[in-house]
Amino acid sequence: MAGAIIIASAIGILLLVLVGYVLVGSSLASADSIASAQKDMTLLQEERLGTAIDITHAHYQSSTSFEFQIKNTGNQIINYTTLNVIVTWGTNAPVFYNYRDGYSGTWHRIGINPDTIHPTYVDPGEVLDGRIYDIGGTKPNEFGVVTPEGIIDTTTVII
Repeated sequence: MAGAIIIASAIGILLLVLVGYVLVGSSLASADSIASAQKDMTLLQEERLGTAIDITHAHYQSSTSFEFQIKNTGNQIINYTTLNVIVTWGTNAPVFYNYRDGYSGTWHRIGINPDTIHPTYVDPGEVLDGRIYDIGGTKPNEFGVVTPEGIIDTTTVII
């Protein structure tokens, strides 16, 4: 009978050690994933804080051509293919244009000035020249640009 109590006690202690090991392991795994998520959020916030754009020119030429210039006034490099362009006419709903070179109903890059450091990216201080073909309709009221980080700049349109 005394042997059964010793064996039961040994099994109980073994189970306690095993449960403790599982709890500590899961706590460490949770702490690691939380730290990784916090690091990712910090990097995203840092990138968002460093992103700034300024629309320096928005010119409606005709129903077939609308030209604009966007200056990178922040300290982050911008991939212009990820920018979305928004155009509004009066009280109508805004129209969104994605980047796609050479297609009607999209916007495309004319050039980047000066494009010396990272070709095909808009570095800080550089200006992106863009155009929307086949914009249709009458002269738009407002023009805006949105970055993937959620930074937006809008301006009224000149003729």
